[in-house]
Amino acid sequence: MNKPNILIVGAGAVGLSVGYHLSLSGADITFLVREGRKAAFQSPQQLYCYDDATLKNFAGFSVIENVAELADKSFQFIIITLDGNASLTTEGIALLRKLGGTVRASKATVIMCGAGIGLREHYLKVMQIAEDRLLRGVLSGMLSHQGNANLPVHAPTDPAQVAMAVVCYKHTANRVGFQVETNNKAAANQFAKIYNRSEVSRCGQISPALFNIFSCIAFPAYAACDIMGWPDFSKVVANKELWRLAIRAQGEISALPQHGLLGRLMALFLRPSMMAKVHIKMERDMLPLDYQAFNRFHHGGKVRTQDVESMQNSLAEGQRRGRRMTALQELLKRLSEHEAASKATV
Repeated sequence: MNKPNILIVGAGAVGLSVGYHLSLSGADITFLVREGRKAAFQSPQQLYCYDDATLKNFAGFSVIENVAELADKSFQFIIITLDGNASLTTEGIALLRKLGGTVRASKATVIMCGAGIGLREHYLKVMQIAEDRLLRGVLSGMLSHQGNANLPVHAPTDPAQVAMAVVCYKHTANRVGFQVETNNKAAANQFAKIYNRSEVSRCGQISPALFNIFSCIAFPAYAACDIMGWPDFSKVVANKELWRLAIRAQGEISALPQHGLLGRLMALFLRPSMMAKVHIKMERDMLPLDYQAFNRFHHGGKVRTQDVESMQNSLAEGQRRGRRMTALQELLKRLSEHEAASKATV
């Protein structure tokens, strides 16, 4: 069997954790990193696995710094790990445009990992590729962070091992680490088949309709956590007024016209008590990884701009469609006031 060739754009927490598990599946992995960063990501790299409290050695991959180096290479999949905000910057657009030329000259399928309303359409337009050449993907059931994130350490995690790792990751019990949408079922099946050969992490598949909803409804919950200062989830949900506001905002996003009947039905089932149980269970299942410390680092820092822009875009879309979106509007107002107050005290 020929080894699959996979290009991963970005060697951060998402890129390295997905690349590592694809390498366990027998794939040849190439990372495209920013110019001047090649030396920092040379093989081998070490990853810390919270699942079994061990360091994993990730070796045998290639690293390049320029799209021009792809001219004589052929890939089955190109995974782009830029978040939604980075994909819309001048630098991000320039990179996507260059990668589009590579994709059009090959048979590669692109998997984009950013989130946001209209982001898929943005990729198609900038890269100038056919719709069936683009899948969306997301870490699902696996959290991954940089080793230098300075998160609290809980037993049996060894802080010395964490300090040696470039990336740390944790699966939930079902071991689903990644998910791809099924707008191109054949390509999704092919990628999942490759990923699943690792036998330690699985790739799930999700319909485009569900992907559209799930990729934008989670952010109000993180906004509530941000406003509260990222305490344990039990304390967040204990603020019943704020938690109800966040879940109502989720419902308003889910019920937007572009999400159709499925979105309206989901909005009916989004209840504060149910969503509290979901997050509290995740907090428990992710141990010894500190779930809320991770969320503060990731959603309160790394991808905060993406999260806020996604909520703002949902608000604008809803108002354009004649929806009042009162809960989402109030939540964003409180988040902005919280941010201003935090800056004023620094």
